[in-house]
Amino acid sequence: MSQVLKTLKETLKMVHQGHVVTLAMMITGIVISRKAQLSVMSEEIPVKEQIGSVEMRMRRLVKNERIDVETVYLPFAEQIVQALAHRPLVVVMDGSQVGRGHMVLMVGVVYKSRALPLAWVVYKGKKGHTTAERHIEVLEKVKALLPESVAVILLGDGEYDNTEMLEWVETQTPWRYVTRTGANLLIEYHGAWHKLVDFATKPEQLQMLHEIAFTQSGAFPTNLVIWWGKGYQDPIFLVSNLPNASQAARYYKRRFTIETFFSDQKSRGFHIHKSHLADAKRISCLLMAACLAYIWMIGLGLFTLSTGKQKLIDRRDRIDKSVFRLGLDWLKYALKHELDFPVLFHFEPLL
Repeated sequence: MSQVLKTLKETLKMVHQGHVVTLAMMITGIVISRKAQLSVMSEEIPVKEQIGSVEMRMRRLVKNERIDVETVYLPFAEQIVQALAHRPLVVVMDGSQVGRGHMVLMVGVVYKSRALPLAWVVYKGKKGHTTAERHIEVLEKVKALLPESVAVILLGDGEYDNTEMLEWVETQTPWRYVTRTGANLLIEYHGAWHKLVDFATKPEQLQMLHEIAFTQSGAFPTNLVIWWGKGYQDPIFLVSNLPNASQAARYYKRRFTIETFFSDQKSRGFHIHKSHLADAKRISCLLMAACLAYIWMIGLGLFTLSTGKQKLIDRRDRIDKSVFRLGLDWLKYALKHELDFPVLFHFEPLL
């Protein structure tokens, strides 16, 4: 834990140092136990304090109303953006269950088939469509992080095709976007209203309709992509302000990276959906620790690849494991064999 604390202090010099110590405990507990549950995390912290005292310390942190999660996490999110800003940033958003009866709306930037977390909003609710106001709220957080000079492509599934959000993107940002939409919606094209399914005439079709009016209620001007990919049972429909269909489809293929992030945070990694917390502010604080643990494991996975150490924990003839899994497994290997390992919250992409 001492290495985690030392690294955090280098970035969080203006944060209350007692809070930084507790955050280091949480990150260490999440990574070692692979459980984002305070009672389980506290059992894995290598300190002299009693387990119960460590757990209470963590609970006080997540309950502390003076902890500004966005302010604490901001330098890490900014550094991720700076490390990747030399290329177009593919930004993806999605929602998932976290804690008890709550959802998180997360936005991350795509890197090596993973979405690195930038900003989020936690709210009480169930899986399904949420409001355009929440979509815009989280995107405003992301907009504040991104340099205006960087090209941005925003990706979303069928929950993020509302015209209010798309209009905000068009009027408030220079971003491009690709979002999926439902086949049951209507569009206006060449002066007449049509069902989207009317345009899907044959398999292995990829085409774009320019200058449509999207939905009868919104009449939002955009482009429609009809994509009936090889092997697909049905076509999918995308709305986008990109200029051609193949470009939009190529970007949309990368949307799944946000799902791998949630899998890493849940069933394949930290099980944050079983945290038992039932307050949005407290869940957001726990999620901050889990996101920092995630960044560390991604960084450690990249370290194994850059040094060739992945051969000790994966196949020698090819790489089967994700960058995140390589990080988790290398930490376990290093601890078992008493090897040194880096603690990395400063994201450094491979060249």
